[in-house]
Amino acid sequence: MARSLLKPPPLLDSAHVLVYAVLDESVSYSGHSSLFINGKELGPVPCLAICQGPNDSGVLLFHCSGDWTVLGAAGYPSLTEAKNRAERIYPGLSTHWIELHVTKEEAAHYLDKAFGDQRCSFCGKKPEQIERLIAKNDARICDSCITEFHQMLHENSQREE
Repeated sequence: MARSLLKPPPLLDSAHVLVYAVLDESVSYSGHSSLFINGKELGPVPCLAICQGPNDSGVLLFHCSGDWTVLGAAGYPSLTEAKNRAERIYPGLSTHWIELHVTKEEAAHYLDKAFGDQRCSFCGKKPEQIERLIAKNDARICDSCITEFHQMLHENSQREE
């Protein structure tokens, strides 16, 4: 397995990284991850990260490439359960976990920098908070604002009738 030389960023797929592991030759692969992507089992990966999602319910075990691209994920109720599952997939992994020590505020700042001006010009929501973001010139509008504006227009046209 390829070894990553870098620690992960504070967020992976908008989830706050709690702990991560870079797998080396001391860690074996059980032969089954039970993680299927497009009908095929993912197989061994060089890096793992356990992250807290934006809603704080449970954690996500991310299976990542050497550059921390998320290849697949599975949800677990707790950090301990995610670590236990990862250990069953990769025997010998338990001593490789490293805490990232990034606060939620630092992670939010990283996300703000990563998204830059890619947020709704009207409500300020970021891409991870919305379904769609439509942009034209320097203006951006999210699906929530479009729905709200449509409802306002509909209400106004009903009042005028």
